[in-house]
Amino acid sequence: MTWRVLVADDDPEIGMLITKLLDKGSFDVTLCDDAESALVRIQRDAPYDLLISDYMLPGISGLELIEQVRRNRATARLPIVMISAHTNYAMDARAKEAGANAFLNKPFVLAHFRSTVHRLLNDGGSLLQRLA
Repeated sequence: MTWRVLVADDDPEIGMLITKLLDKGSFDVTLCDDAESALVRIQRDAPYDLLISDYMLPGISGLELIEQVRRNRATARLPIVMISAHTNYAMDARAKEAGANAFLNKPFVLAHFRSTVHRLLNDGGSLLQRLA
C-alpha cells in the first residue's frame, strides 16, 4: 500500500527532509508552500492519508488550515501532524484544539517523526477499515 501524504510548509528544505524521511516505496508525498494551495490539493486530489502542516505559513496559518480541513465532512477524519520551529506548550495545545492529532517541534527527532506518522496512519487505516 502507498500512503498519500500532503505537506504544507513554506521551507523547501523541510519539505525535502520529510520526503526523504518517508520511504518512497510506501509514501507518495505532495509538497505545498502555503495553506491555500494545500486546501486546493485536498479538495481536488483527495483522498490523502495524512496532512503535515507547519504552524506558520504565508497567508492563512496552519491552524486555520487544520480548522478548515476539520470542518469539511470529506476530510474531517484526515490525520494531521502540526510542526513548528517555535517551541512552547501553548502552540501544542492550540494545534490540538484546532484538530491536529500530533504536534512536533522542528528540528525533529527522526525516530519520533517516523513513529508519529506510522501511528497515525495505522490508527487511521484501522478506522477506515472499521467504517467500510
